[in-house]
Amino acid sequence: MVPVTIASGAKPPSHRERIAVDAARVSAPLRGNPRYVRYFFANQISSAGTAMATGAVAYAVLTTGGGAAGIAMVFMGQMVATIVMSPIGGTLADRLPRVRVIVIVQIIVGALVAFQAGLIAVRQAGVANLALIAAAVNVAAAFSSPARVGLVSALVPKQQLPEANALAELGHYAIIMTGPAVGGFVVGVAGPAWGVGCNAVSFWLSAALMHGIKAPPLERKPQRFLADVAEGWGVVSRTPWIVTNVLGSAGMVSCWHVAYGIVGLTYVQTHLGGPASWGLVASSLGTGMVAGSLIALAWTPRRAGYVNCIATTPMALPGLCMAAGMPLPVIMGAVVLAAMGLSIAAVTWRSLIQQTIPDAQQGRVAAWFNFGEIGFTPIAYLLVGPSVAVLGLRGTLLACAIGIVAATLAPLAHPDVRQLTLLQTPEPPLSAATSTAAVSSPDRRAKNARPHPSSPLRSGDHA
Repeated sequence: MVPVTIASGAKPPSHRERIAVDAARVSAPLRGNPRYVRYFFANQISSAGTAMATGAVAYAVLTTGGGAAGIAMVFMGQMVATIVMSPIGGTLADRLPRVRVIVIVQIIVGALVAFQAGLIAVRQAGVANLALIAAAVNVAAAFSSPARVGLVSALVPKQQLPEANALAELGHYAIIMTGPAVGGFVVGVAGPAWGVGCNAVSFWLSAALMHGIKAPPLERKPQRFLADVAEGWGVVSRTPWIVTNVLGSAGMVSCWHVAYGIVGLTYVQTHLGGPASWGLVASSLGTGMVAGSLIALAWTPRRAGYVNCIATTPMALPGLCMAAGMPLPVIMGAVVLAAMGLSIAAVTWRSLIQQTIPDAQQGRVAAWFNFGEIGFTPIAYLLVGPSVAVLGLRGTLLACAIGIVAATLAPLAHPDVRQLTLLQTPEPPLSAATSTAAVSSPDRRAKNARPHPSSPLRSGDHA
């Protein structure tokens, strides 16, 4: 945090004044910036609908007799669709107006989810149908997710990007903590079709709110689609700090999905009390994500390369605790710490991309990162059975924990990763903070932004 500068002979600021300064800094993206405010609330509306429908879809699969294998089939359809479509979605997000891309995707996803709700209502929602719809939804999402990365950097000054990303994460995970409970109530009272139907409405409401955002047009040279795809890959492959982080994240994400989502779930279900215990573990994840978002909102790390890697190391703790036979409260605490680190790293990484990569390439870079990050996870899923057969549940959990530690720390071996920094949001003057002074408008973004001091791209080689 940048210290408040005190003029010679001036009275040191009181504790209340320092709190006012910090509050002015962390809330800056939401004050005097109606475009970001619309974006923020549009995101929260769609997050609320998705959170409410999460349990509803799983319940619908179970009512069809699909069981755990059916739920896994639905999730696999989502992941494969994301892997296949990420490079294409990222390229289109950099070619087309990003607000338009997001709005169209929200409308399409709303229609798909409404169709899903209709199938559930008339009892025609077989596992195959639900898996296909889930895959189609993720195909559409592959276009909007990269567009959001670039859109945020167009709505706020570069120095405020860490706070803007942290605010979005905080709202998203706060809703995820409460949304499933509300969705469970709706499903219990009215049935899963209503829970899924609420999700469809949320996408349409989000699209209506997002439609009013006026974002500046992208400045890019026109070229063919395949040339754009190749350019995005070139930016990633020729930037060592991105490549090393992608490889590390691929290993970490694969081990985490296996340790937490499959083997860990099985361990808790069979050794620690069943579904009720797993519900407590899952709620711990949401709690940790909210806490991590709060930390990321209050603290912008300058040594971002170190923080991005080290913050995800605690993701090994839940697997280690389960492998050691720790009681449920200890495992819940480990999940909280893991989620806190993951949230801090996610905000840090997104801010790095937005501050160091040219605006017209951010969608493709984000998409290629997503592609690499989850690309090995289906293979890891296939190895779960043989691993458990040879090592057992605890042995597999221990192996995954070791893999997470190695994967998260390995990128620090590269000097470019260790040199990564984030622009710091300058503290407002004390008097201005206590009187709620205006924050720099995003319309003056060109004036406020400056080349990132540690960016490997600042020379323009990959622009």
